[in-house]
Amino acid sequence: MEKPSIQNLTNFLIEYISVFLSAGTYTARVAKCVGRIANAYGYEINMNFFFHHTTLNIFDKEDSSIQRTYIIPNKHNHVNFKLILELSALSWQIHDHKYNLEEAKLSLFKLTQIKKAPFLANLFFASVANSAFCKLFGGDFYGCLFVFLATLVGFSLRILLTRIKIDLRIQYILCSFLSSFIVFFGVDLKLIQEANVALGSSILYLIPGVYFINSIIDILKDHILMGLSRIISVVILVCCIAIGIYTTLSINDFGILR
Repeated sequence: MEKPSIQNLTNFLIEYISVFLSAGTYTARVAKCVGRIANAYGYEINMNFFFHHTTLNIFDKEDSSIQRTYIIPNKHNHVNFKLILELSALSWQIHDHKYNLEEAKLSLFKLTQIKKAPFLANLFFASVANSAFCKLFGGDFYGCLFVFLATLVGFSLRILLTRIKIDLRIQYILCSFLSSFIVFFGVDLKLIQEANVALGSSILYLIPGVYFINSIIDILKDHILMGLSRIISVVILVCCIAIGIYTTLSINDFGILR
């Protein structure tokens, strides 16, 4: 396998890291996969991860005077488990099958061009899943129906706010308020019997569970700064959800606030 120039490899790794982190995986996985790729081409890489930026230093094992150092911004997109799996597999393919850098670039480009699932399909299945959770927790028929509608509207609103680049925390407050308010409308009409279950289920699509798990893994894998940053971000988002629900309960003077 031909050894690529350090600049070409660095450019490839910057793109690889950006896509990998934006897919929603934990930091240690990115570090291992990137290290595996660099080692396959005869280089060594050191990385330092922060919530908004990643610092990387790569150098030639045979001549440490040949090196590059970059600080790259982290992107934050929706979690994509399929992309995480494919990117991890790509690092092994480079290592085991001795891909040259051009083949690796082509593979990465193909992965980034994979079409996402249609928006309407995502919207429908997310709404069905939330409705199913409502039933699982003991909700009644109308509770499930209003949870389905609340998720449908709230999820659509979040996608819209994301596209117009509204701050994520404001998104969570507005979406949790709107979703819980729609469910409370069903409670006010005396259609929903299990109000607590329906209200709790209406905002489940907003719970950042994957990010919480990633933060714990980061801390356990000694990426302390990244783990703490992520867990603080998760706590803030959960507080935003609570503000949205509290606003609904305050407006309607519901049980727990009386």
